Amino acid sequence: MYSFAVKVNGAADPGIASGASYIEVHERMGEPTAFRIRFHADIAEQDIPILSDPRFDPGSEIQVFAIIDQAAHCLVRGPVCGQQASLAHGGAGSYVDVVGGDASITMNRKIRSHGWIGRDSDAVRAIVGDYPGVAADIQDTPASHEEVGHTLNQFDTDLRFIQRLARRNGFVFWLDADAQGKLTAHFKRLALDGAPVAKLTLNLDPPMIKQLELAWDVERPTSAQGMQVRLSDKTDLDGAVPRSPLPALAALALADIVRDVRDTHVAPPADDAGDLRARGEGALIDAGWFITARGEAQQEAVGAILRSCTVIDLQGVGKRHSGKWLVAGVRHTLDASTHRMEFELLRNAWSRT
Repeated sequence: MYSFAVKVNGAADPGIASGASYIEVHERMGEPTAFRIRFHADIAEQDIPILSDPRFDPGSEIQVFAIIDQAAHCLVRGPVCGQQASLAHGGAGSYVDVVGGDASITMNRKIRSHGWIGRDSDAVRAIVGDYPGVAADIQDTPASHEEVGHTLNQFDTDLRFIQRLARRNGFVFWLDADAQGKLTAHFKRLALDGAPVAKLTLNLDPPMIKQLELAWDVERPTSAQGMQVRLSDKTDLDGAVPRSPLPALAALALADIVRDVRDTHVAPPADDAGDLRARGEGALIDAGWFITARGEAQQEAVGAILRSCTVIDLQGVGKRHSGKWLVAGVRHTLDASTHRMEFELLRNAWSRT
């Protein structure tokens, strides 16, 4: 049984779910989740009430829930950022979109100037701790920054700074909310070795996908080189990484397929080999996603909600490409009758044939 619900500033508002033409929630790995709520723009006594509705004033907090078999799944929780309107003479065909994003966009408002001591993950913990009500799921990073070497300097917003630290360590940073709306900030490498959370099928019964666009590109690095000299004692630092450390989603990773050497070089200022290796691993993790797929499915057909940063089982696309895939992004569109999911998948390996 499918339905959806909306809360405004923590209180349920059934009028939004019944009055909206549709709600769109777009989540993508490593980026803030965005939402859009579309309303028909009624004209009443030469006014358009939705444009001045206090529920959608700047900063009002919206929560969107998809409900399956009485279980609520929070797709987004965050503030209203703006409105976009298309108004026609007489009102027919006019609409207003209320747009916003998840709570991480509040971390992108103020520039912080600070020199951090310790690990990248220590800095992230301290920053997340400055935002009340946000729990922290932070994986430790290997490198340490000390006053006598290269400090970790921030001259940016908290969000952009953490995103930069995530990329260079091969991590992903995102915020999500549970069924009660509790927020958690995640900063870690993706877990790919668990059981898939959902299954998608093409050309199989029951059919879940009508069409899938699939592509692969192997012209990308499979190993990283990195040499530095430690400033304090002039010793060599070797940050070479022979292959991506991320678990492969199938039998043959990119390095197993291309076989010949395809190097990249990382040369950041560093004080230990662990920092250099982390940068090389981050570059190879990013480059390792050499297979992409895009498609669309109905939640009712799948029987589950696809979420970014999770692993699903894709079947019916041939022996080489069937199996585990990472969900990199989902655009949820919810209306009175359906929950449509436009998805983007990534894979860092393929199966033996």
